[in-house]
Amino acid sequence: MSTVRFSLVGIAAKVFETETWLKMVSECFGTRSVVKENCSDEQETKWETTLKRQQQEAHSLCHQVIHQLIPQAGACQMAMLDAISQASTVYAPDEAEIIFYEGNKMMEEISGHIAGILYNTRKVREANRNTGKMKDAHLKAVMYHNSVMPYLDTLRFHIDRLNEIICLA
Repeated sequence: MSTVRFSLVGIAAKVFETETWLKMVSECFGTRSVVKENCSDEQETKWETTLKRQQQEAHSLCHQVIHQLIPQAGACQMAMLDAISQASTVYAPDEAEIIFYEGNKMMEEISGHIAGILYNTRKVREANRNTGKMKDAHLKAVMYHNSVMPYLDTLRFHIDRLNEIICLA
């Protein structure tokens, strides 16, 4: 084990000497040396900014859905329940049955979209936690795009449909 440590220290020292020698030679001859680390740093910052933007979008979307849209949908369902229950006293039995059927169908649709929203927000949070454990910014951004963004697309679909239903009701 100690042999491996000493050999790695020796390799690191040789790499440092080589980089120093390349910088000295490039300064002597007046050429500019392009260091790979600068390019990767620029790419990492690009990946990090993209990742942060996507994370903020996911967080704000999940927060807005959980704290605003789902309570609105619940209030809409309660209003529909009241309207359905009063329909039997106001309308004829045939008309009340049609109102009951349509209201029940709409409430099931609302419940389905709420379940889709809750499922996808839970999956977004799990995937976000899993990608948050990674160290490499590029790999983290790629994994975030592959694991979180599909759930966000599905989440947006359910949000749009639920907004349409709430606006119609």
